[in-house]
Amino acid sequence: MSTKSSDRLEGSGFSQLRQAIERFGYNPYDKLELATVIASPPELRIKIDNMTIELDADDIVVCEHLTRHKRIATITHEQDKERDVGDITPFPKDNDSDGDLYQKLSYIEFQFEDVLKPGDRVLVSSMNDGQTYVILDRAVIYGGA
Repeated sequence: MSTKSSDRLEGSGFSQLRQAIERFGYNPYDKLELATVIASPPELRIKIDNMTIELDADDIVVCEHLTRHKRIATITHEQDKERDVGDITPFPKDNDSDGDLYQKLSYIEFQFEDVLKPGDRVLVSSMNDGQTYVILDRAVIYGGA
């Protein structure tokens, strides 16, 4: 691999870093934007603040936490073997011989229903040269801006 003088990074360390980012890592199409949800899924449509057109579901990818989805949680609970569930004071059960603690695992499934709604402000990122937009999260703006 030969290096031409035009391939060389010049200047201070900061200047060389800036040149390297521009040459190898800078992509003017990938950026963050604010948008407003116009229609809820499955006919999702958004309007990005600085664009005149609306984007529909074919142009949008939505992060899972903004969709209707399920999660399973594991809860570990330590129980005193001498105490019945619901006892206010520790009374021994009839069949308990010691006061050791044991752990009980519970698995609970949650269904999250808080999908995107018209009027929601969202943070979006463009990708694929601005052909696809990813809704990253809802945006909350304090102070009415």
